[in-house]
Amino acid sequence: MMHSKRFLPLLLLVLLAGLSACGPDAKELNTTGVEKLKNDDLDGAMEDFNKAIEKNSEFAEAYLNRGTVFGNRGELQKALADFDKAIELDPKYVEAYYYRGFIRDYFEEYEKSKANFDKVIELSPGDAEAYVNRALIRSKLGDGRGEIADLKQAARLGDPTARNWLKENGIEWEADGDSAGTEE
Repeated sequence: MMHSKRFLPLLLLVLLAGLSACGPDAKELNTTGVEKLKNDDLDGAMEDFNKAIEKNSEFAEAYLNRGTVFGNRGELQKALADFDKAIELDPKYVEAYYYRGFIRDYFEEYEKSKANFDKVIELSPGDAEAYVNRALIRSKLGDGRGEIADLKQAARLGDPTARNWLKENGIEWEADGDSAGTEE
């Protein structure tokens, strides 16, 4: 009988630990959070992403998604912190660099924004949209040559907006062999 009194608290502790481990894992919580985000349930999505991070503090995608919720709520500093964390956990996380670049642009931190789009292009050189976004930042920095080079590369990669803009402005992009995307 004496052993059962000591055993019962231990058994309860083990059961409670087992129950807390039950339920959805971080990936499942992230997935349900994404669905809630798609349905504009920002509070529900935030709750799921927070739980996913609690279950796995090394899950970069949950930080990216929670940052998206913060961004949608207008809490841009918190969004930026989550994008920073996602990049810290996964230095090749293209989407995190994209989103961080947009926020840096919003804060008029154009050099920092450009550095994020530079990284996107480094990691994903066939991403025409990244060239367009970097061209916009280069325009804000007064780098007209870099802006045109990026728009030419985006056009070569099939971006119709870049192609139309270049055509409307009488700028040839198909035949010339400049090194678009380089620091000119």
